[in-house]
Amino acid sequence: MAKTNIEKLKELAVDTASATQRGLTSAQDAASKAGGVALAAGRSVQHAIGDAVEHDNTKAAVAKVKGLASSATQEAKKLTGRVVDTVKAVDANHKDVADKVETVSMGLGITSGVVAAGAALAAPSGLGAIGVALGVTSAPLIVTAAPIIGAAATAAGVVSGGAYFYSKWKSKQTDEEDSEKP
Repeated sequence: MAKTNIEKLKELAVDTASATQRGLTSAQDAASKAGGVALAAGRSVQHAIGDAVEHDNTKAAVAKVKGLASSATQEAKKLTGRVVDTVKAVDANHKDVADKVETVSMGLGITSGVVAAGAALAAPSGLGAIGVALGVTSAPLIVTAAPIIGAAATAAGVVSGGAYFYSKWKSKQTDEEDSEKP
């Protein structure tokens, strides 16, 4: 039996949400691994310096380098913790995040439309266009910025769509888990 457009869209939404969840899990794993690598690197540097240096004049410099390596290791641990906490917070507040991303996307879309209209009105024509083509004069800033703002609006729309479908998928999972509990 042929699938209807709604069923196809539903499958696309579920696939997108699933891919977003996998990306979120991958980000958490990568942050955790990065922290472990930074910790191991810091320890390796400390051990290598301690084993290699015995001279009196360099001990003070070595102690300072060890302190810096230790500080870097601690900061890497803190950063990893912050990244994981932020990812968890985004996952826990997926509906709020999706709403905020949608608002930003809509704002950029409107801005992009206004800039595109302004660029169409401000675009050089006639001899002015020939001057711009030859490099004698510059195109107005709004004409130069329009494609960049359009690309930003497109990217925001893609992120907004992903956040929307992820939120729908996550809500459905939560509802299913709640319905399974006695």
